[in-house]
Amino acid sequence: MNQEMSEQIDKKKISTADIQKLLDKVAIKELWYNNCYLIDQGEVDSVMETFTEDAVMNTGAFGNAEGRDAIREMLEELLAEELHFTRHMVHMPLIEIDGDKAIGKWYLDCPSIAGNGEAVWTQGTYKHTFRRKNGEWKIDKFTFEASYVTPYDKGWAKERFIVENNG
Repeated sequence: MNQEMSEQIDKKKISTADIQKLLDKVAIKELWYNNCYLIDQGEVDSVMETFTEDAVMNTGAFGNAEGRDAIREMLEELLAEELHFTRHMVHMPLIEIDGDKAIGKWYLDCPSIAGNGEAVWTQGTYKHTFRRKNGEWKIDKFTFEASYVTPYDKGWAKERFIVENNG
């Protein structure tokens, strides 16, 4: 950091803790966005690197799993049988940092192709907890609550859920 920046920070009373929180939020966003891209590409091995060893995944009708191995198995099955194409569009992040733990929420809009070849819209909210270990943020608890999963041609106004929502 150069002298001019340091003086500007001092004038605005921005602390190093404030800067660290911003850096942590950026790191968490990057982790989550990378996870979404990797899922869309079907790169499950790389996706697993974004999770803690003892992570928990709760996705309602899409399935639930505890631990990296169970999450891997669930994702592999889901991508092979139920979701042949996805494009995760996540937006409106809200992230709260508390030391080495964080909570993050995002909306999801996701066009996809279901296992039966049907075009589907999924919309919902991700609510994750993150944990920093050895200086690196990982997903500790992955939660997805669907607002709708609907056929593209019918839309959410006519048919809100094509699968049972257990969220």
